Amino acid sequence: MSIYTPAHPRGVEPSLRHANNFDFLRLAAALVIIVSHACALQVGYAAIPGNSPALLVGQAALASLFVISGYLIPQSWMAQPDVKRYFWKRSLRVFPALVPALIFMLLIIGPLATTLPLADYFMTLFSPFTLASPGSVWNGSALGLFQSNPVTFVNASLWTIPVEFVMYILVALLGVVGLLRRKDVLLGLIAADFALWTVVSGDHGLAKVRFTLYFLIGAYLAVHHREHRYDPATAALLAVALAAASQTPYVTYLALVAVPYIVLTVAHLGVPALNTFGDRGDFSYGVYIYAYPVQQTIVLYLGTSMPLWIFSALSILLTFPLAYASWHLIERRALALKQVEFRDRADVLSTGQNP
Repeated sequence: MSIYTPAHPRGVEPSLRHANNFDFLRLAAALVIIVSHACALQVGYAAIPGNSPALLVGQAALASLFVISGYLIPQSWMAQPDVKRYFWKRSLRVFPALVPALIFMLLIIGPLATTLPLADYFMTLFSPFTLASPGSVWNGSALGLFQSNPVTFVNASLWTIPVEFVMYILVALLGVVGLLRRKDVLLGLIAADFALWTVVSGDHGLAKVRFTLYFLIGAYLAVHHREHRYDPATAALLAVALAAASQTPYVTYLALVAVPYIVLTVAHLGVPALNTFGDRGDFSYGVYIYAYPVQQTIVLYLGTSMPLWIFSALSILLTFPLAYASWHLIERRALALKQVEFRDRADVLSTGQNP
């Protein structure tokens, strides 16, 4: 058991964020996902063909987030290869903002969106069955949420969080056993993941395993090609090729090459406006975790006949204040604790200090 005390006067870890454009890319991807979801939530996922441009662009945006995470997380481990510190930082990034988002979703939006009497809603929400089966909450049916909407999911975006945390665990395991820097190990994991994806690709749910490929590719490029100079002309050609292949069965395969290259090219462009994009805050996570239930509520109350651009703009307009508050009130303060100094309780007791 351990406690912590601040390691820096203001609890802030030195950062190299201005050397790249990841803040810009994360927010751009989160906003694109809002537009992609706007298409789906008005008609239902079943009504959207797999080669729909809106769907493909949204998938590329989500893949971009996995590439960025895969590129940065192994670097975090290599810079500070300590298990306790590593999971402390990962947890501070994920959970402090996620908990209030869940509360907002279930205790504020939930009562406004349920078809159940309020007493029944809260009884069901806090029942042992619901608490033991989180999946019964996400699809909305058990709580009577969004039952008249084309889609009944409460917050389908959240499926990525446990998946990504599994990848965090994988990075830590590879780091602990000394395999993270092994090129053959990372390439082997990419090959195995690719083989798994091809086996389960016919299953819509399991096929999402391909997004972990983007994380692994990002990790490989961070560990073994960190100094690579990405060529904007090559990135542009890959973007054109990806667009040209969008209506073919090969688009998802080409995307495994194109999306990481394009993302890392943009990330390393020396554009001051992009380099300092996150000066006022990194709102991407808040946008990502709040947007879906906000969009579902819009559909519930305003229907499905809004033009896409109005629905998307309204979704962003209503979501962004939540993301802004999440960053300034919760995320920024939590991240300031990343580099606190951990000390064993025994050390504290031996010095006679009050923990």
